[in-house]
Amino acid sequence: MVQRNEQARRVLDLAWAEAARFGHRYLGPEHLMLGVLADGASGASRVLEAHGVDLPAARLALGQLADRGLVPGPRPSDAELLGTLGIDLETVRQSTEQAFGNTAVGRAIREATRARRRGVGRVPRTPLVDPPMVIGQVLYHAGEQARALGAAVIGPELLLLGVVTDIQTPWPRCMNNRWRRQLHASVGLPKGYRGAAGLLLDAFGIDPEALRLALVAEFRAGVR
Repeated sequence: MVQRNEQARRVLDLAWAEAARFGHRYLGPEHLMLGVLADGASGASRVLEAHGVDLPAARLALGQLADRGLVPGPRPSDAELLGTLGIDLETVRQSTEQAFGNTAVGRAIREATRARRRGVGRVPRTPLVDPPMVIGQVLYHAGEQARALGAAVIGPELLLLGVVTDIQTPWPRCMNNRWRRQLHASVGLPKGYRGAAGLLLDAFGIDPEALRLALVAEFRAGVR
């Protein structure tokens, strides 16, 4: 497995911060684009800026997608929702660990979310886990691109290249299963969501293929 370098991990942290800024309870490819721009110190951010995309403009465009219902609007967190019912999620976590041991929460989560016969009783997540990262295909494509380009690690350029490749590649049928639909619904994602990065590029009139070629050129220039 190709590992992500420190700058790529920083981009992911910034992407989470951008998701939180919008009140989104998931991490999608659109947040990765904003994370690249928020970092602002990579070839990936330079490529986006050369195509006319900066962080304020990207934030505005994502907000407009939310207004159109193409991504969720702000949503309260699980802890906030439970708090309205008088339930302190962190207290539940701590009391469970004190009563049953440090691994009790993990075992309970696995039991609640594991597949059962014909999927009966299966739930995609519980309030005791972090918000979902809906970027599995992006990270897969970033790893594939790294191997194709002979990269030892994944940096921001390859992360963004994974986003673009995901836009250009039809999702496999297995990505449209009941578990994933339930997961998306649990964080307010609209039916048929498979990332909004392509919609962001459309908002700026950017051709994904042109962006892909520019990213590959930027990556190769950086390793000379």
